[in-house]
Amino acid sequence: MDAEKQDQIIEIKYDKKVYNVRVIKFYLESEIEEVLITNLFDESMKIEDFKELYFKRWGIEIKYDELKNRLEIENFTGATKIAIEQDFYASIYLSNMIELARKDIDETVTIGRKNKNTKYEYKINLNILIGSLKDKLIMMFLEESPRKRNKIYKKVMKQVSRSSIPIRPDRQNPRIKRIARGKYKKNKKRSL
Repeated sequence: MDAEKQDQIIEIKYDKKVYNVRVIKFYLESEIEEVLITNLFDESMKIEDFKELYFKRWGIEIKYDELKNRLEIENFTGATKIAIEQDFYASIYLSNMIELARKDIDETVTIGRKNKNTKYEYKINLNILIGSLKDKLIMMFLEESPRKRNKIYKKVMKQVSRSSIPIRPDRQNPRIKRIARGKYKKNKKRSL
């Protein structure tokens, strides 16, 4: 890449066309250089603004991780259009249910630890929540009695709230780069 400055507009040639892009370079707290390429040419947007935006994307990245790796949204149980659509929408629905339950439980955990003198804040263990909801969600759908359905939900929430984990600030782990080709085999999706 031709960008030598921290904030520079360069030309990139691709497929017989020339594109202007803005290249932004800055260092993360871990002293790793981050290079961003954008089509935002507004000079009022400074390097610090891009650095702040870069960190705000982590919530989105975490959601993608949940969808791709924990809920296996790209793993389909069939090859037909209807099978793919059913798997996709079931995964999105489960993701939304997980998020609602997570907010409920995190609030309960925060209130429960309010008077305790703990070193860290706590949140629920997402893997346990996903596993619990995957197991019980269909039972809740099939239950006709709203009272019994609510009882199942409360039981899941109580069980999951006991598995809270500490939030350790400024914790960093090195990135492990993996090549994942053919990650999923047909008809090998874990059941919901």
